[in-house]
Amino acid sequence: MVYQTAQHPDLEKNLSNHFTQQGVPDGIAFFSPSGVRFSLETVRRLSGEQLVQIKFAAIGPTTAEAMAAEGLSVSCSADKPTAEHLAAGIAKALQ
Repeated sequence: MVYQTAQHPDLEKNLSNHFTQQGVPDGIAFFSPSGVRFSLETVRRLSGEQLVQIKFAAIGPTTAEAMAAEGLSVSCSADKPTAEHLAAGIAKALQ
């Protein structure tokens, strides 16, 4: 095996800590379909009914498709898969 995608071992703990300390975020960005797959269940559980208030951003069209397939409303998708383009899309979506 040359490559394997795996969930970070502290993902659920880190998300739980963030939600406990900071509350439900205004926005969440996904950088890959596997990121959606690994973290969405935890995000749904932690945010509860407030999930619909979160703006969801995608780094690109493949990630946006994975998000939509999971029933998320994609607020923005970066024009190009760069941090700068994603930040611009998020800023626009949060206005």
